[in-house]
Amino acid sequence: MAGAPRMAATEYAGPIYCAGSSTQTHIYMHIMMNRNTALAACLALLVSACATTPTDAPPPPENEPASQAAPAPGTNWDVVRNELITALQPIPEAEVRSTPEGLQLRLPTAKGFESGKTAPRPALTHMLDSIAPTLAAHSRTTIAIVGHTDSTGSEMTNLKLSIARAEAVMEYLRERGIDLERLSADGKGEAEPIADNARDSGRARNRRVEIHLRDMP
Repeated sequence: MAGAPRMAATEYAGPIYCAGSSTQTHIYMHIMMNRNTALAACLALLVSACATTPTDAPPPPENEPASQAAPAPGTNWDVVRNELITALQPIPEAEVRSTPEGLQLRLPTAKGFESGKTAPRPALTHMLDSIAPTLAAHSRTTIAIVGHTDSTGSEMTNLKLSIARAEAVMEYLRERGIDLERLSADGKGEAEPIADNARDSGRARNRRVEIHLRDMP
């Protein structure tokens, strides 16, 4: 016998018997056919896997958003307060008070305006000149100016007078280099006394200008 006959790599359906073949030849053919069948199946699976596009592949990463700039820090009110106290130190009647929103300045105007007038006098302009550099330096704050009067005269007259005096202070500060966008003016007349209007000393305390400092929104 010249040897086992060559077989094509096709699917094997069972034992193949060749006429006149020996038992050894039959076993050899059986083994070779199984091996060829397994190899063909592996090749078919490999081709199928390469031709298939995966559907559950993760999407490509999106561009990460650009980092946002950190918000500007708020005003250090302790620093501003100390600067204003130092500036107003020669004027004992002036007050600098902390508030939940920022600071409040109380500037006495008993000598700051003539009775019934709105033009600031030197006693007041001296105070404004003292605090203007600090107000200008802390440019991220708003400056709300509120005028107050005593109860002498009619309520409406006092309201108009307090507004006009607050506007005069605002204009004075604007001329000292403070941006108009930061400034506002209003008046309360005699509606918010801080002392007894029945006394001369109380009326003198009630005639005042308050300046409220807050962080810009």
